[in-house]
Amino acid sequence: MLLNTKPLEYALNVNGKSSFSQPSLSSTGGACAAITRTHTSPSSLPNAPDSPHTRSMPTPTQIVAKLFVIGPLRLSDGAGNTVTPRSKKACALLALLALAPRCQRTRVWLRDKLWSESCERKSSTSLRQLLFELRRDLGGLFDAMFEVDRHAIMLRRDAVWIDIRNIETDINTFTALRVTAETDLLEGIDVADEEFEDWLLLERQAWRNRAADLFEQVAQLPHTALPPEQPSVAAFSETAPEARLCVGVMPNIQQGCGADTAFIADHLVEGIVQNLRELHPLDIYDLRDSSGPSDGLLSAGNTDYLLRVRALQIRHSLTLTFFFYSAKNMALEWSQSIQTSVNEALTYDSYVLAGFINQNVDRISRHFERRLKSDFTEQPKPMVAAMSALNMMFRLDDRALENAEAMLRDHADKTSSGLFDAMRAYATSFKVGENLGVLGPRDVNATDALARGALSGNPFNSISLACLAHAMGYVFHEHGLASDLLEKALRLNPNQAFVWDHYALNRMYVGDFEAAHKAAERAVYLGSFSPLSYSYDTTLAMTSTMLGRNQLAIASSRNALRKQPKFAAAMRYLLVNLSRLDREDEARSTYETLLLRDPDFADPEVQKARFRLVQKGTETDLISTIKKFT
Repeated sequence: MLLNTKPLEYALNVNGKSSFSQPSLSSTGGACAAITRTHTSPSSLPNAPDSPHTRSMPTPTQIVAKLFVIGPLRLSDGAGNTVTPRSKKACALLALLALAPRCQRTRVWLRDKLWSESCERKSSTSLRQLLFELRRDLGGLFDAMFEVDRHAIMLRRDAVWIDIRNIETDINTFTALRVTAETDLLEGIDVADEEFEDWLLLERQAWRNRAADLFEQVAQLPHTALPPEQPSVAAFSETAPEARLCVGVMPNIQQGCGADTAFIADHLVEGIVQNLRELHPLDIYDLRDSSGPSDGLLSAGNTDYLLRVRALQIRHSLTLTFFFYSAKNMALEWSQSIQTSVNEALTYDSYVLAGFINQNVDRISRHFERRLKSDFTEQPKPMVAAMSALNMMFRLDDRALENAEAMLRDHADKTSSGLFDAMRAYATSFKVGENLGVLGPRDVNATDALARGALSGNPFNSISLACLAHAMGYVFHEHGLASDLLEKALRLNPNQAFVWDHYALNRMYVGDFEAAHKAAERAVYLGSFSPLSYSYDTTLAMTSTMLGRNQLAIASSRNALRKQPKFAAAMRYLLVNLSRLDREDEARSTYETLLLRDPDFADPEVQKARFRLVQKGTETDLISTIKKFT
């Protein structure tokens, strides 16, 4: 039976504890999940990283691919391997973006050029399908190359070297490419759409006019002038681990959905796949379009699991169900449902949809780990190593942290993804903030080098970026760089609770407390089912403290400590807020417990190191609040 989703509600009772009502969930794989959280309801998001109110984000230029449109279209990765899509429409999409002003086009414009004879609903579905196929075929390179939102698609100029763009700025490139008078634009490209053919005709004519001018300029160059080498491309490759899981995406089931809600099922399943791929090496097979090219499905017979989404719309109500199957015998492992309003589902950055994505990803990840547990020898297999190491860090004991670092070192030697190096840098924050292990000057220098080096591995994974940002901000106080990395991570994937949590921490450290609080609310909601949820509760307690919301901070701290009694950060902020409210007996008991966990905390200098706030006034206020106990 599907349960109605209740509106998000927040109430403060007489004991000062808050209650938060989430959408009701039903599961055919187990009992219905009823969740109560002690935090505020999400109200509004901080400005999106790409909003007009956010400062421009300087990021280091890193070319990860080359795209050639003069002559036959060809795409190569950083290692020089040809990764040109097989699909004609995919190649056409690359061409349309490469030749566009700012390398960006709206979805409507692209649909008109590639599916001009189809209705809006069908062309929208075709474009989403094409993007999914490109993501599947290009893997991590897709996120490096493209920026996609609900309205437009952009080819990242700072990540993709495009031959025709470089000719415009450097005449020597024209010679280096060995262009002749017979070389045409997009030779051999053939898309059966009149609108595309008309566009191509105009672009080719413009190219021929430009080429004639370039030939004249080249003829006037001194004969001694040698064309420079083409720009180097940063190495980008996803070294396939020795073992991968194969996941197939089955056709959606849509009942009663209109043109405005037809995309929601695709949005859900693609969000789930994106979140999964950031922590697990997966091969994805898209089985939704039976009329599409079959070349990419040659190995689909090895699929381990199948995903499917059903969307049922009845007037203004929408029921979404996610199915997770074992492909071996087509057995349903579980299904999970949520009911919401159409208006809420269509809201940009909907909490309900993003929360449903995170819930299912957390459950799938735990399933992967359980399934492979019997196969573990000394260390987990690569497909669950990142998740296992992260969970191990948050056990908050010295031995677990050492094991996590050893696991990450081992897998970092086997892959060039950059994720494992980023997580090794992230582990350092536990030594600083949780008094775990030993952090000497040599370790600090090594971590700094590791964090900066990891950016050249795979800076297009939001988990990697969040780990690096926290290391640079919390450990090294480089909050500006941390902010840039986190904003980029949110643009890459706004559905990761882990990223929102660390964005909240960064905003808090630099004094933007309102934005920090809103981001923390979102992280708590999205990560309600995560094994790291106590960390998200603690961040909400921290931001509530900064805003003077003492009752909420106490409730959130205690919620975190119920899940992880050893979390010193939650104890620190619980102590501060109990002290503010003159609840001395509770504060003294909390302080004594904290000293058992962190004996050095009695030292005022250690207190500063633990809170690590940039604003000296805020830092002084917190420390003075607890001075009567310390």
